[in-house]
Amino acid sequence: MASVFGIWRGSLLAFAGFLVPGIAWGQVPPEISEITTCLCMSQAASALSADMNAKTQALDAANRQVADLNAQLARERSTINVNNPDAVANFKALLERRDAVYHQSVGPLFNDSAQATARYNAQISEYNARCANRPFNSALVAQLQPTLRCPPIQ
Repeated sequence: MASVFGIWRGSLLAFAGFLVPGIAWGQVPPEISEITTCLCMSQAASALSADMNAKTQALDAANRQVADLNAQLARERSTINVNNPDAVANFKALLERRDAVYHQSVGPLFNDSAQATARYNAQISEYNARCANRPFNSALVAQLQPTLRCPPIQ
């Protein structure tokens, strides 16, 4: 993600020159660049957090569904009439449904959730290393926030 911010940095600096009164074109103070970068990193972290939460919720829902289907299978297993072809077919269909949900929960849903979490954690680590506890000029932050243009999140 650092490379994305690097690519857009020049554009952001040029744009920032129009936003802050009294700054001549091409004379953007380093603090504006740092503030812009940190604001964009914070915005990216928020978007990645929302993505991570959505994927974690999808995984949690699948895990709950697997647990519910396991409980239903356990109940039906104890009462199934193995001499009734319809009962056996219904049990097999339920088992196949449970297996499909289980395979989603340990495959694509788990991978999506793990990748989203890793992206979010990497973004937070980078933000903390570059921006956390930095005493930025609050007036500049307030001027830059309303018109902030950040690169797309990758």
